[in-house]
Amino acid sequence: MMQDAREALAALRFNWAETPDDVWTTSPYHVDGLHQDAERAVRAGIKAAVDSNGPSPIGIVLQGQKGVGKTHLLGWVRREVQSQDGYFFLVALSTGDVFWSDVVQHVLAGLLKTDDDGERQLTRFLRRLCMRTGTPDSVTKAIVGDASVSVDDLDAFIADLFRLDRGVGKKCADTARALVLFASSDLKKSDIGEDFFDGFDEPEREARDKWGIRPTQKPLHEIAQEIFQLLALTGASVIAVDQLDTLVARSTATPLQTEDDPKLASELSMIADGLMQLRERTRRTLSLVACLPNSWHLLSDKAVDSVPDRFRPSKPLDRIIDPEHGREFVRKWLGVPYANIGFTPPHPTWPVSPDAFGAAWDTYRARELLKRIDAHVEACLRGEIHELTSFDAQVPVVEVEQPRGPEPAYFGELDEQFAELRAGVDVSRPLDERSEDRLMPAYLSAALRSWITEVGNDDMVWKAEPPPEGKPVVHAAIRRTLDEEYDIEEHWTFRAIAAKHHLSALHRIRNARSAAGVRGSANNRHLVLIRNSPWSKGLKTTQELAEFHAKGGKDVDISPEDLRTFGALTEMLTNRSYDLREWLVARKPASNSALLSELLPTTPPPRSSPWPAADPDTRGTDTSGPPTDGHHAASPPGAARQALATPAPPHTGTQPIATPAHQAPSPTAITLGVDQPVAIELESLRKHAVVFAGSGSGKTVLIRRIVEECARRGVSAIVLDPNNDLARLGDAWPSPPTDWAPGDAEAAGDYLDNTDVVVWTPGRASGRPLSFHPLPDFAGVLDDEDEFTAAVEVAVAALASHAKVTGAANKAVRGKAVLREALTHYARKGSRGMLGFIDLLTDLPDGVSRLGSGHAIAADLAENLKAAMVNDPLFAGAGEPADPAVLFTPAPGKRARVSVISFIGLPADEQKQAFVNQLQMEIFAWIKRNPAGDRPLGGLLVMDEAQTLAPSSGVTASTHSTIVLASQARKYGLGLLFATQAPKGLHNQITGNATTQFFGRLNSPAQIAAAKEVAGPKGSTLSDISGLGRGQFYVTGDTFAFRRMQSPLCLTHHPASPLRIEEVLDRASPPPRT
Repeated sequence: MMQDAREALAALRFNWAETPDDVWTTSPYHVDGLHQDAERAVRAGIKAAVDSNGPSPIGIVLQGQKGVGKTHLLGWVRREVQSQDGYFFLVALSTGDVFWSDVVQHVLAGLLKTDDDGERQLTRFLRRLCMRTGTPDSVTKAIVGDASVSVDDLDAFIADLFRLDRGVGKKCADTARALVLFASSDLKKSDIGEDFFDGFDEPEREARDKWGIRPTQKPLHEIAQEIFQLLALTGASVIAVDQLDTLVARSTATPLQTEDDPKLASELSMIADGLMQLRERTRRTLSLVACLPNSWHLLSDKAVDSVPDRFRPSKPLDRIIDPEHGREFVRKWLGVPYANIGFTPPHPTWPVSPDAFGAAWDTYRARELLKRIDAHVEACLRGEIHELTSFDAQVPVVEVEQPRGPEPAYFGELDEQFAELRAGVDVSRPLDERSEDRLMPAYLSAALRSWITEVGNDDMVWKAEPPPEGKPVVHAAIRRTLDEEYDIEEHWTFRAIAAKHHLSALHRIRNARSAAGVRGSANNRHLVLIRNSPWSKGLKTTQELAEFHAKGGKDVDISPEDLRTFGALTEMLTNRSYDLREWLVARKPASNSALLSELLPTTPPPRSSPWPAADPDTRGTDTSGPPTDGHHAASPPGAARQALATPAPPHTGTQPIATPAHQAPSPTAITLGVDQPVAIELESLRKHAVVFAGSGSGKTVLIRRIVEECARRGVSAIVLDPNNDLARLGDAWPSPPTDWAPGDAEAAGDYLDNTDVVVWTPGRASGRPLSFHPLPDFAGVLDDEDEFTAAVEVAVAALASHAKVTGAANKAVRGKAVLREALTHYARKGSRGMLGFIDLLTDLPDGVSRLGSGHAIAADLAENLKAAMVNDPLFAGAGEPADPAVLFTPAPGKRARVSVISFIGLPADEQKQAFVNQLQMEIFAWIKRNPAGDRPLGGLLVMDEAQTLAPSSGVTASTHSTIVLASQARKYGLGLLFATQAPKGLHNQITGNATTQFFGRLNSPAQIAAAKEVAGPKGSTLSDISGLGRGQFYVTGDTFAFRRMQSPLCLTHHPASPLRIEEVLDRASPPPRT
């Protein structure tokens, strides 16, 4: 019984790695009565659409916090409208500027979805329309795709449509023809239909002409309108709009920031306009918007007045209040995986005790219940199986003892099964265009589900989308919840394209981009195209791929080894068991695949197996870990891949993990930790690092030692010093401290002898002042449109306050528009001089601005910038130019330079932020021209008190440039080291881009809670963070899970009291010339 119970619990963990509550499948988890008010409103809306003779009813807003069941409710809506012979469509918006493209593409995808009877919505619609038009059976078969359609069949159908409704038949004839072709099982005919809905004009017009489709391309909003006019001839529709929360959150620095944000106002206006037109342009269609209450509040508050009049918010979806509803929900959720494996539990809600639904019951969101059960199940699998008596009970920390004997015998059995299945995979079939749509979804889905199991999903942030059916637009997808409160997600979508014909391949690229939302300004969606043969060299394909790459898209090969691994996993996952789960966690076949290890984030790090890795030569002997056998997919060389291939033992959160004392550190790694050395590869610092720790924790000591160790390996650093405690990085200890570790004395001598430490004092006439070219070196990014645009945006952000064009007032919005136009024109010439730009604004050339008042606005901008140069000494002022080449390049005979930039001359935060913004623009342009190449790390930029430079709330002058560096500097080899006392005070895009994270002592309850929230997705609860001693840190990195360490002392001398201003100036003053 105990083994059966453990197998059942393992099946639950597999179940939560997927998305079983998808809107397109009939949910076995529906509980009547959970959301009565919303259901009542939707039923009334559907009835109004069914009874309508054309106009669409008032739309409904389904509001609710993350986890209350909005997605589940949309699945119920789908079943409800389809049960009344209607149609359902789900639109996930990517950006406001491509609203109608999103609508058209998601409606097409919805037409290919099947209803509960297994028939596609498109097939059912065409069949019903043929019945209404009286089309003969022989023609109907061709129209719905059951037989090959001919030009005569299509002409006859359109003639019948014209007789049924002259207005619709005449206006919508092209759209109707394209829908019929789109439904065809003939790929070439289907591609012609897709071509029409893409919204692109193709050079090969004769293909459309043959089928009677006129050559003029219709606007996408007209195509959407005509689709719904045709659908309305046969039934009502529901169109649900999703992803509104991510759009709102992405449009501003923080989801709560609404004041003085023209970008947010513009994005919301485009969304609002689209929603308003959606209801006006559709027929017999109920429009639903599913979002957070705050998102709808922003939309209603900032958008045009007519939008709230066209949508009626429902009562917000609430928590599960009635314990009987909770009991029924849990019973159904647990019952499905139990039934799938034939397990009969002791009682319907096991392992949740009936007592949990009694006096101990509070109110919970559905997601909260599942997360709590998931945590309990994991504790049972790692310890003693027991029942959960309260959803508020603390999850016990399970101390996992490291096995001392050989690995389980079933590992060997699964190894053999895996090897046998891999050997039997025909790797040519998934890459054949005739079978890729059938095999690739299964292969990639199995790989993604296995990957989630391997890396761990205790917080349920990862979800693998179910494999698509029929004729898929994309083949697989995985998503991660970044912010549960604001329902912000990140998506990775995969599409294999084996089509040989260039137009077929082009259509698949476009459709995949549309389905994945990779266009406009979306930056939380990633599309991966898989193709093992060359793309067409034609102009259209070349342009499409160039735009795809500019938006961050990737096209990759897939190796035969990966295909064998994914094919084997497809078969193995059909029999889910506790043994298989443990084997996946230990062996990590999906994590070690070349494809996923390259494309998916390395954080959270792969979950550690309780069976540490063993030497292959000890297989079968009494060792403490599993072999690293050769049947795993081959991975390219690299430290991160190697680390993933060797699972680390689990960390309980209280005991440090030892690194063997005899193991010499890599020459390309820095070693930290006195009690338990922690090696951090320099290459991993390209992906940045962050230190979260309070005052007195030893945070600054750790920062100094990282800088010193990097310098010893030839990595120069720019160190921002806001507190006067970093300018002593060139001072030797008067005598060796007693707490130095063995070898530190030699390391200190090596550092001091070979490191050039220079202190800079911007804002001060004495010392070593710095000044800026206010504009970056655009010449360095002219050949990369994406980076050129980013450089322009950074420069606009830097000049906006000086030019007095901040805020959302009409004057400021128009001023910023002219500033951007003029700066783009100026930058295209590779110019960067501030006086030259002011001259351009003073006499703006014709055609630079599209605004009628552009010349007058530009002249006013010029005057404001002249005044700024007078009032701000750093703004194009005197002093050494802040050239990154000077800041990073050591003096002759030295190995590295540490440039400490003291802020003693910049007393106000605004001054610091403006300076850092300019500095980062210079660094961005310079590192682009001078990448690290083969060096593991080209340089380090250190920012203490980083929350003042890129805060989580509000926007400073340096926010945008910091985010740009954090997201793009890694590919050129520049590492960023951030430090802050406020884990949630730092912008989440900074934290999210830092894969090496240190957590030191925090005392504030709010900051402790914030640190735990940040660390949670990376696999630690930081249970004793408030009790850490000085210099004690938890650290996790690109290649290892959380471990505890004691930071070593600095190699340089730093007394407790900070330097006085005159001491900083003294260190900064250049030596007298001799």
